[in-house]
Amino acid sequence: MIWFFRRGNLQVDIEVRRIADPDGFELVVDYPDGSEGVQRFTDPRKLVRRTLAVQQRFIRDGWVPSGPGMRFRVEAAAPAPVKHRRAVPRLFRYVHRQVTARLAATFGL
Repeated sequence: MIWFFRRGNLQVDIEVRRIADPDGFELVVDYPDGSEGVQRFTDPRKLVRRTLAVQQRFIRDGWVPSGPGMRFRVEAAAPAPVKHRRAVPRLFRYVHRQVTARLAATFGL
């Protein structure tokens, strides 16, 4: 599973994938500067919680989910951060539903 987050011209990719270790998963975050963060999990619940926490951190920092399956929109043209702050709780709930459903469907979590 891959999620894309955009802020201006920058993009962050967040990927969850199975690894060769039985019942193992990796959470990989590809940053705009070319660096990569990798975390390994064997407990699916911890994987889902961490994936959501990472995505919520990006949303709080002004990143917006983009790409297939993410249809929620925060008004990109809104110059006032107040509009973004109002949309953040709704965006968190939306991302939570999407992430949980997609991970469950793909990996049987």
